[in-house]
Amino acid sequence: MKKKVLVLGYFGYVDNELDGQILKTRNIYELLLLKIGNRADIDRFDTQRFKYSKLSFFKMLFKIIRCQVLVYIPAHNNLKYLFPIIYAFCWLKRSEIFYFVVGGWLVQYLKSKKLHVALLSNIRAILTESTDLSNSLTTEFRLKNVVTFPNFRIHSFIPTFVQNIDQFRIVYMARISRMKGIDYVFSLAAYFENCSDHKKRVIIDFYGPVEEEDEVYFYDQVNKHQNVTYRGVLQPENIHETLNDYDLMVFPTRYFTEGFPGTVLDAFISGLPIVATHWKHATNFIIPDKTGFIVPFENSVQEFIGAVITLYQDHDLLMKMKHNAFEQSRDYSSENAWEILKEFFEEK
Repeated sequence: MKKKVLVLGYFGYVDNELDGQILKTRNIYELLLLKIGNRADIDRFDTQRFKYSKLSFFKMLFKIIRCQVLVYIPAHNNLKYLFPIIYAFCWLKRSEIFYFVVGGWLVQYLKSKKLHVALLSNIRAILTESTDLSNSLTTEFRLKNVVTFPNFRIHSFIPTFVQNIDQFRIVYMARISRMKGIDYVFSLAAYFENCSDHKKRVIIDFYGPVEEEDEVYFYDQVNKHQNVTYRGVLQPENIHETLNDYDLMVFPTRYFTEGFPGTVLDAFISGLPIVATHWKHATNFIIPDKTGFIVPFENSVQEFIGAVITLYQDHDLLMKMKHNAFEQSRDYSSENAWEILKEFFEEK
């Protein structure tokens, strides 16, 4: 009889939403289908359905009761309110729980959650996106079931390392909000608009869902700058081919507890270096002067602009970083991801 595996997380299929949490949830599900789909019954539950039906909670519990292995990929509220209930059902069924952490916020969150710490200490594995987070969970809470599991993509893409001759093309791809640093990007746009001595035309394109609270600000700024365009939300199958045409990714986030953002990984796969602010785990993934530049986390707009100018002016350095970025992306392949997971999911 096939082992029943349930992947529980925010898939975003109801409205076809897309963000880092959703992409990771879908990728984990697809990786399990690819690697063990022939010998396991792999089901899924999309927690987006909670928005549309109260009965979906009971559908979720029914699926949990039926599963033997729960692959759990929650956001904050799910972990806070539903995890104790989910844990209880899995404990009664003697089902294994694998908690895949998205982002780097878990340590701070657990400091006031003794119940959650106790429950998490008894699940099969907590899989984090960075060694920093793994070490912090082990040290601060004495958790012995923590495994580092970096973000990954299932793909076969190889970039062409485009050399734009008359343009310097910059891309931002993330949720569009001031907390993600879009004001830094508009300051960058203003600098190049006001600078009369640059040899190439600088183009800045935005991709991603626009946060409601920053919608008015964002569209006002886009209309204000002639070198800026909003191009909507990229579908997963189009991300790498689209990014391939750019020179540089920018990621000036104000979320200090970012984990391993999919934006960074997709940039590397597409052969793009990245200029980012120094969030907590940034140096786990961006190698300064090799695959990108990291500027101070706060009040660093001038350093941010300066880092972009460096790559704008130095074509050889830019091309070297493009190749370095793609080489680093090989560390985050689906095969490397499966090497970590197979000890848990492959029968011995």
